[in-house]
Amino acid sequence: MALIEGVSIREMTEKDLAALVQIDKRITGRDRASSWPQKVSSHFATYYPPLSFVAETDGKVVGFILGVIMGAEYSLPLSGWINIIGVHPDYQGRGVGRMLTQAFIDGCRHRGIKTRLMVRQGDERLKKMLMSLGFEQGELVDFVKGFAVEKRGPGSH
Repeated sequence: MALIEGVSIREMTEKDLAALVQIDKRITGRDRASSWPQKVSSHFATYYPPLSFVAETDGKVVGFILGVIMGAEYSLPLSGWINIIGVHPDYQGRGVGRMLTQAFIDGCRHRGIKTRLMVRQGDERLKKMLMSLGFEQGELVDFVKGFAVEKRGPGSH
């Protein structure tokens, strides 16, 4: 697909939250309205001023990036962390995610901090984009331990 002309990146405002929910629904195919809007709005209340941006074309929000500044949680220096990147399916593969990520990187550079994010091991498309923007794999490694779900019959406690 061709790159999109006329896309502008700006800081996210609370007025953009409804568009974020709709883009997320298009990406995931699910309506997570019971938790997603509260998460986004609480993000604004907790982390303002956030490192969060939207991509617009013709007055329509077509992508977003949500981020925070944190570090102590992982015993790392203060860094800008990308939490979520979302691009409307009709605009994916056309440079919108790259533009949003670059805006986030620029915001971190302005604050004198590194940019960080975690990605799924198999997300080759995202990893390729990040590598092309100069990202390198960091020092964090994810460990997970699952627990068997005990099936309980009727009358068991």
